Amino acid sequence: MRLFIAEKPSLAKAIAAHFSRQTNRDGYIEVSGNDVVTWCYGHLLESLKPEEYDEKWKSWDLDKLPIRVGEWRLKPREDRDVKKQLKIIGELLKKADTVVNAGDPDREGQLLVDEVLAYYGWKGKTLRLLLNATDPESVAKAISSMRNNSDFRNLSEAALCRSKADWLVGMNLSRAATKTFGKDKVVSVGRVQTPTLALVVRRDLEIENFKPQTFYTLVAEVETSGGTIKMEHAPKEDRILDKKIATAIAASLKGKTVNLSIERSKKRELAPPPYMLATFQKDAEKELGLGAQAALDVLQQLYEAQLTSYPRTDHERLPPEQADNAIKIASAVINAGFVKEAKGLIPLMQPNKRIYSLPKDAEHHGLVPTGKKPGADLPAKLMKAYELVCRRFILSLLPDYEYEETTASFIHEKRKFSCSGEVPINLQKSWRALETKKTTPLDLRGDPKDGKVINVEVKSGKTTPPKPYTEATLIADMRSVAKFVDDPKLKAILKETSGIGTAATQAAIIETLKKRGFIEVRRKNLISTPFGRHVVSRMPKAMKDPGVTAAWEDALGMIASGKYKPEDFMQRIDMFVSKQISEIRGK
Repeated sequence: MRLFIAEKPSLAKAIAAHFSRQTNRDGYIEVSGNDVVTWCYGHLLESLKPEEYDEKWKSWDLDKLPIRVGEWRLKPREDRDVKKQLKIIGELLKKADTVVNAGDPDREGQLLVDEVLAYYGWKGKTLRLLLNATDPESVAKAISSMRNNSDFRNLSEAALCRSKADWLVGMNLSRAATKTFGKDKVVSVGRVQTPTLALVVRRDLEIENFKPQTFYTLVAEVETSGGTIKMEHAPKEDRILDKKIATAIAASLKGKTVNLSIERSKKRELAPPPYMLATFQKDAEKELGLGAQAALDVLQQLYEAQLTSYPRTDHERLPPEQADNAIKIASAVINAGFVKEAKGLIPLMQPNKRIYSLPKDAEHHGLVPTGKKPGADLPAKLMKAYELVCRRFILSLLPDYEYEETTASFIHEKRKFSCSGEVPINLQKSWRALETKKTTPLDLRGDPKDGKVINVEVKSGKTTPPKPYTEATLIADMRSVAKFVDDPKLKAILKETSGIGTAATQAAIIETLKKRGFIEVRRKNLISTPFGRHVVSRMPKAMKDPGVTAAWEDALGMIASGKYKPEDFMQRIDMFVSKQISEIRGK
C-alpha cells in the first residue's frame, strides 16, 4: 500500500481527487489502486514541557537555569482530534510499503510529516510530493515527478533546529525575564518576537521625540529660447535650514543668465512580478483593509479552493517550466470575468525571462492563479483577494512601460536646480495601461544652452516624523532588517535573507505581540504598550538586535542547503542562551 500523508485535510482531498475512485473512511481516503490518502492537522506532535524532562524545572527558579535537553522527545498535542488522527496514521503505517510525505513545500511542511514517521519508527521507502498549487493539473504533475524524501533531509533538519532553538530561547529567557523584571506579568521572550517588538518601540520613540525643522526650497523661473520653465532646488539631504541663506541665494540668482544642461533619455519601468506574501499583504491592507494575518488567511482559503498557488512564499519569480501555461491561465482568468479591461491586451502578453527564472533550490514561487474558475458562491472578500492576485499576475505578462524623460538643470553656487518631464512611448501597450500613471511632459522646445532667471521664489516646509507602523509596513521592515544593522559583514548577509522570521511566520509574530499585551492596534497603526516598552528597556541588546535573529535564519538556510551542521548550530544556541541569562540576571 502507498500511503500519502498530507499536511491538512484540504490538501488530502486535492490529492485524492487526482485518482479515479475515492472512498471516504474515518481519518483517511481510499483511492484507486492500492493507495490511501490521510492527513495531519499541522503539527500533530509537540515538545515536552521542561518539567516533563526533569521535575526540578517545574518551578520558575533562576538558580535552575539554563534548561538544557540531552535527548529531545515529542508527545501528541493535547487535542482529542489530533490524538485520534495520530493513531489512525500509526495503524495505516503498519500496512504501508511506501509513504509519500505530502507536507506543504517548506521546512515546516517537511518536518511535520517526518516527525510523525520518526515517532512511529518508520524505516520503509518514502517519497516526497511537492505541491505549490492544488488544482488538478498541478497535482497530476507533482505526483508524476515525486522524489526521494531523503533528498529533503536537510530541510527537515533546519526546521528541527529552528524548533529546538525557539524552545530553548523561549523557555529559558522567558523565565529569566519574568523573574527579573516581569512586574508580576509573564514576559514572553522569542528570538523573532522580541526584536520585532523592539522595532515597534524604536519607531514609537522616534515619533514621540521628533522635533520638526523648518527648511527652505527655491523655485527659479527661467526664461529660455524654448520657453519659460520652473526649476527647483529641493534636496532631500543637506537642506537649507536658514531662511537668510535661502533669501540670499534667491537674491544672488535673480536676473542671472545660467548655463543649462538638457538631457533626454529613453527609460523603462519594469512590469511588476507576481506577488509574494509580503507584497500581497501590503496591497491587501491598502485595497481591502486586511491585516497581515487576515490577508494570509484569505490566501490560504484561495489555495485550498485550488484557485491560487501556495501562499506562504517569499519569492516573486516563477519556475521557467511554467512559462508555457502563462498565457493560457491569463486568458482563462480574463474570460472568467476578472481584470476584464485586460482583454484587448492578451495579444501583447508574453512570459518574461526575468520573472520566469526561479532558482531550482527555491522552496516556493510567486503567488499566481491556477486558471480554475471561482464558483459563484465564493465569498466577496475572497473574490476581491483573488482579483488582486490575478491582476498582479496579468501585469507581470505585459510589456515594460517605456517613456522618454527630459531633464533640464543648472548649477548655482554648487546648488543644483532642475525640472523634468516624461513623454510615454508605449503607455497603452504596456502594463501601465492597467495601472494609470499621470505623466507631464517638460514644455521645452529644442535644447536651449542657457536661460535668464526672471524670478526666484523661496518656499518653506517642515520635516515630518516617521509614520507609525501598520502590519504591512512592519512586515516590510522585518524583511529589510539589514537597514537597522551597522556591522558591514552582517548587513551584507542580511540582504541575502528574508530578515526576521519567514513569510510563514511574520503575520503570526505580530498576532502574538498583540495577544501578549506588548503592542496594540489604534486606527490600523501598531503602537507599543507601556509594558512592551518596559520589556524592551530591560532586555539584553542581543535579544533586541534584528541582526542576531536574521543571522540565525541565514544559518538555518545553510543547514537546509547542507552547508552547516545542525550540531554546530545547536552548540551556538546553547552558548547564546547561557550568555543572555547572565545578562538578564545582571541587570
